[in-house]
Amino acid sequence: MTLNPNNIFAENEERQLLALFELIGKKRTIEAADIIVLEGQKVDFFWIVLSGCFRAFRWFQNEEVTVGFSFKGDFDTSPFAYIHGTPTKECIEALQDSEILVVRKNEFEKYFLRNPIVSTLTEKLLSNYIEILTYRSIESKILTAEQRYLKLLQRQPKEASLIPLKYMASYLGISKERLSRIRKKIS
Repeated sequence: MTLNPNNIFAENEERQLLALFELIGKKRTIEAADIIVLEGQKVDFFWIVLSGCFRAFRWFQNEEVTVGFSFKGDFDTSPFAYIHGTPTKECIEALQDSEILVVRKNEFEKYFLRNPIVSTLTEKLLSNYIEILTYRSIESKILTAEQRYLKLLQRQPKEASLIPLKYMASYLGISKERLSRIRKKIS
């Protein structure tokens, strides 16, 4: 098991974190189209994607809006609901048959509270996540949908190919037809 290389861990830090997760986590198989997190649910777990991919989406003005994806090596959960213990406002769905390593919050906190290394690594993970969200926000304000799509293809070509057209279009904030034209133009 490895983490997404976009995470900013030194090799020994990653090994320590993965060893902990393998110790306290439980492997779970998720079928394509299964919803692992449902809006309104309390979320007391996070997971690492071992294989497959997921999408997070929210309902906005009666429309499903894709807000992100997770792939092999990524951590995933509904962060706000996980941290604050409140019902989540999003859903997370498997886009294909997937395998994950689920870590329960109460198990993780046992190690977090007594091990400063775990605390430091968690801080790094959260700061990396905040940086990714900030970068995404800036990209959405400055770049066109086509430019954002090209950047995604550049950063994660294999992963981007796993995402169905309608979800990619939703993520980019454009119609399926417009994304089809962009794909045709760049091919």
